[in-house]
Amino acid sequence: MIEEMKAKIQARIYSSKKGDLTQAIPLGTPYSVHIDPCSYCNFKCKFCFQSDEKADKLSKGLMNFDTLNKIVNGLFEFPDKIKKIKIGLHGEPLLHPLITNIINYIKRAQLCDVIELFTNGFLLEPILNSMLISSGLDCINIAVEGLTNKQYKEMTGAKIYMGRFIRKIRHLYNNRGKCRIYIKTITQDKDRFFDMFGDICDEIFVENQVPQWSGIGNPELPDKGMYGQKIKQWKEVCPFIFMYLHYNWDGSVSPCTLDWGHKVIIGDANKETALEIWQGKKLKDLQIKMLEGKRREIPFCDKCLAPMVCCDEDLDDKSKELRGKI
Repeated sequence: MIEEMKAKIQARIYSSKKGDLTQAIPLGTPYSVHIDPCSYCNFKCKFCFQSDEKADKLSKGLMNFDTLNKIVNGLFEFPDKIKKIKIGLHGEPLLHPLITNIINYIKRAQLCDVIELFTNGFLLEPILNSMLISSGLDCINIAVEGLTNKQYKEMTGAKIYMGRFIRKIRHLYNNRGKCRIYIKTITQDKDRFFDMFGDICDEIFVENQVPQWSGIGNPELPDKGMYGQKIKQWKEVCPFIFMYLHYNWDGSVSPCTLDWGHKVIIGDANKETALEIWQGKKLKDLQIKMLEGKRREIPFCDKCLAPMVCCDEDLDDKSKELRGKI
């Protein structure tokens, strides 16, 4: 029963407080930094860009330690400690053979308060589980894409055995130490999902499937966002570009995590430090253009629905005031 399960029902974005973004802009240090060590994925989820033929044309690879070292060294220049470093999003990070070394390297650098990993969980197994926990992870986010073998095959194209999958997650949970386990899904069979996973994670949530990937399909804006929040029909200003930095596998830098096609590049970790990119002309010009109400003139951003469906922040009413602060 839901009342008796161990996990707390909570959307991931509400697990920590960011404060009033309109008052914080311009941020001296981004709220979080996203590092994508691997652009390959072992799933082809129907709702994801990885299943689209456009993704097959992208340059893909694994982040090398020289690039990672440049990223980490650059992050030391920020005036404040980074709240979160998030690992993985465009690809499956557990495909990187040195993923635990990467996590441990970031942990030992003491750059941030929290290191968070995003995974589909398919490659979890006892030895890797122990290595992930020992590496210093603070949170592991697992996306569950079905509740049966058949549902997984239909959604992801991958063959999975649910009993084995659940046992591997249970092992991770039982040996997690201080690491927090978060499990999410987009299934509408909430009771069954909670019954299957509610006692092997710390936080759990059923998200809405939303059109978050720009340029994929011909999506319509839904009535509710990813987390069930009410949404407005359009935001002239994308909040993400004022809060985050996203490092792609090759060291190129995007202003948000939704730039899967690497169409809005604002820097390169192989040539610039994080502070140089964060305070640089490319990002500043992008922010100003947004604040001038010209998002529809920015390729890739013009078709993106993520500002409406993936976050609560809304800067539109303060855009004129914020222009004077950039």
